[in-house]
Amino acid sequence: MPDPQPFIERWQNAEAPERANAQLFFSELADLLEVPHPGNAHADGYSCEFPVRLPKADGTFGEGRVDLYKRTAFVLEAKQFASPEPPLEPRN
Repeated sequence: MPDPQPFIERWQNAEAPERANAQLFFSELADLLEVPHPGNAHADGYSCEFPVRLPKADGTFGEGRVDLYKRTAFVLEAKQFASPEPPLEPRN
């Protein structure tokens, strides 16, 4: 497996919005793990932005998307994380 440190360094301070970064992140993660990239056809069962039906309280369904889906294996949702600002020092 390739050295993960360059991947970690590249992504640890990502500033673009989650949606702008997710698919590139998944592609580079696949490279790091030496597995195939997600495909461009949902029917293949391994793709980004996979459509799902979301149940609502009233018994109906809404439409949603899973960030990365691989049939019989996993669902991955990307979440942007920002480290909290350090606490301010009290003034005297």
